[in-house]
Amino acid sequence: MVETLITSSALIAGICAFRLLFKGRISPRIMYAMWGLPALRLLMPLFYPADRWLKTLRSSFSVMNAVDRLHEQVIAGTEMEPLVDNILTGRVRGYANPDTLPQKLVGVDWQLVFLAVWLTGSAVLLVWILWVNFHFAARLRRTRVRCRGAVYGVTHLPVYRVPDLRSPCLVMFLGEQSIYLPEDLEAEPEQIEHILIHETCHARHLDPVWGALRCMLVCAYWINPLVFLAAYLSKRDCELACDEAAVKRLGEGSRFDYGRTLIALTAGKRAFSDLFCISADFVFGRKTMKERITLLAARPRTTALTAALVLAVSAALIACTYTGRPAQGVQKRTELWAEYFCSRDGRALAGLYRQERQDGFYGMEPVNTDESGNYLGFGWSSPWPMDGRYDIQAENTRSQITYYAMTSEPHLWVWKETLEWEKSDGIYYVDREALSIFDAVSGLTEFEAAYGQGIEGTPLDYRTNGMGAALNENVKGDPVMAFLAAPETAGPYLLNLEGGRAVAETVGDQSSVTYEFRDGSSVVIRMERPFGADGIWVPTGWSGADEAADEAEVDEADEGNVGVTPASGEPERTEADLPEAELPETEAENAEAGAENSEAEAVKAVVGEFAQAYFRDDPAAMARVMTGSAAKKIAGAGEQLWDRLDAFQIKGDLSNAENRDQLEVQCEYRVAGEDSFTYLDVELVREETGWSVSGYYLEK
Repeated sequence: MVETLITSSALIAGICAFRLLFKGRISPRIMYAMWGLPALRLLMPLFYPADRWLKTLRSSFSVMNAVDRLHEQVIAGTEMEPLVDNILTGRVRGYANPDTLPQKLVGVDWQLVFLAVWLTGSAVLLVWILWVNFHFAARLRRTRVRCRGAVYGVTHLPVYRVPDLRSPCLVMFLGEQSIYLPEDLEAEPEQIEHILIHETCHARHLDPVWGALRCMLVCAYWINPLVFLAAYLSKRDCELACDEAAVKRLGEGSRFDYGRTLIALTAGKRAFSDLFCISADFVFGRKTMKERITLLAARPRTTALTAALVLAVSAALIACTYTGRPAQGVQKRTELWAEYFCSRDGRALAGLYRQERQDGFYGMEPVNTDESGNYLGFGWSSPWPMDGRYDIQAENTRSQITYYAMTSEPHLWVWKETLEWEKSDGIYYVDREALSIFDAVSGLTEFEAAYGQGIEGTPLDYRTNGMGAALNENVKGDPVMAFLAAPETAGPYLLNLEGGRAVAETVGDQSSVTYEFRDGSSVVIRMERPFGADGIWVPTGWSGADEAADEAEVDEADEGNVGVTPASGEPERTEADLPEAELPETEAENAEAGAENSEAEAVKAVVGEFAQAYFRDDPAAMARVMTGSAAKKIAGAGEQLWDRLDAFQIKGDLSNAENRDQLEVQCEYRVAGEDSFTYLDVELVREETGWSVSGYYLEK
């Protein structure tokens, strides 16, 4: 519908310009006929087969190409882009922390709002137009008196006189056409003849039918002011065309006498409702009189050159407004797919999938449908890609979309979707689709697939994506999330790593975390504390462990082992940089203390993640940190306690944890509004991949 509004507006504007430039140079009947072009363009969306056929017509001359360029040059990349896309497509985006007015507005389905306003306005206008016309026709039929006498031989239509009628007119009521004259009309027989012939020409042209169509289109497209302008000008041109037809029937010798009749019967100021009256009036207001008299005097003739020009202009207008933009390439179609995916528009995605491969679409993980196929849902609430967070790489007929799914915590996951496209009838459709969700990265190969695009400068960069600051504020009042204050637990959590062990070497606000996966592969994660000494740690980059070690050796050789290496963030190992009181007496004690602290932090991280999932009543998240047998007996809190926690603390003897295979940790918490504490006892066992929860129970 948006495309119809744009193209029909351009078509109406083009005809208005043509009308202004060639007024008095072409036949009024040709000018009147040209209004059929916008009428037909506006009618097509109301008939599905015609609209479907129209959408197959594509041209580089289409005005929609200019709309695309305007979007790319003026709107794309600005904060207004999501709002404009919302209005044009109906796709709603939800920002986790909307800062600007456009971000707040884009959360509303404005297309639905406009549709409601549009339909309401159309209904009101339709009722009013019907009332105006039926009321007018009923009054005429109630007060009319049949004319006898000198009407025979001039018109075949019945003629009536009616009191309080401002102008002679032709009215069609229930298929019957009649001519109505004012009761107090004082005119010469010759003038009566002019009037009757004029109204008979209206009847032959079926102008009451075109008047009804004009009113219907105004009802349907009242939201576009250019449609009102087209209705007004087409009604004026209707009168001009009938003037020409009447003079042709009367003969050239009667041209000036006919003009004097027009002047003699000039009506006063017209009412606004006259625009919506389907009757064909003899006089359409004083403002049109000058134009009608001028044209009668000018006697415009359509020469062969003018006719050729009219055909050329008509063809150009059709090419520009009856066709759509050329078929989009893989890049554009992938952008459409990503937009529909993020907005959970399953039906739009189905439209981008090949009809012959719809089973592939319905086999996608996010697709939900019932057995009847009447219901089609797409996606889930969280995590989900929002705020337009995605990157696209397209080559030939293959494209890959990197989504950054998020939760309200906030927390990010990387999803990667691969699409294979096939062209059908000049349009690319998805032939195959594969979605990889990296929610539990357990090996270096999987890590590289998820984060091969890097971290710095991408939506994963918690320093600049707006989510890091929000997460840092949330952690301050949330003891369960305290593990984000340690780089060796924050890095694996924020990058969704699973089943490995992490060791951090930290200097100031920089840290290098070596993470070893269960298969023996490892990666070095560069961490930073951007929100102050008490803030959270966030990942800023990564490299392979071997690569990091090689770079560290080069740095030591070039710089004398001073400072931090760029690749690994490995700290300087000189004792002078640390306060003497904090140094262990021996390197063995230092290693032992580090191992003990690392093991205790690992236990706290597992317990913290489990407790958070428990209080959110999220069994799936609980299962991720539990043993296989324990995960089968999961029961969450039964309600959302997360936002109601008033206090939380992890208790338990974690000393010598590195030498133990089983632990029991107690979580003390209090719900807001309650006086006493409740205890969540968590049992843990050491597995090959690290600590896992083997059981839990509550104590009052």
